[in-house]
Amino acid sequence: MTYIKEYGPAIIAAALLYGGIHQVISVLTQPIAIGIMHLINAVSRRTFRDITLLPEYGGIPWLFFTRVVASGVIVIVVGILVGLWANARSQRQPTREPLP
Repeated sequence: MTYIKEYGPAIIAAALLYGGIHQVISVLTQPIAIGIMHLINAVSRRTFRDITLLPEYGGIPWLFFTRVVASGVIVIVVGILVGLWANARSQRQPTREPLP
């Protein structure tokens, strides 16, 4: 039971950091993929005139992406704060003897 109290905040902080980073990276993959598609089409337009271009999608709904990225950044900041709190708490408490 004491291990849950001791390591619980650190585990929660790590999970929050992982979740926030995963959310930010997963949202940013679509605009990056669309940018790569535009780059490939631009190169193929200049180099190969007779080639069929890759399908380009319409505008990116930036408002959606910014909201999701902002919520991911908020989760990361909360994870950092929980981690700092867990670190300060572990430095205040005396160290425990390891189990034999």
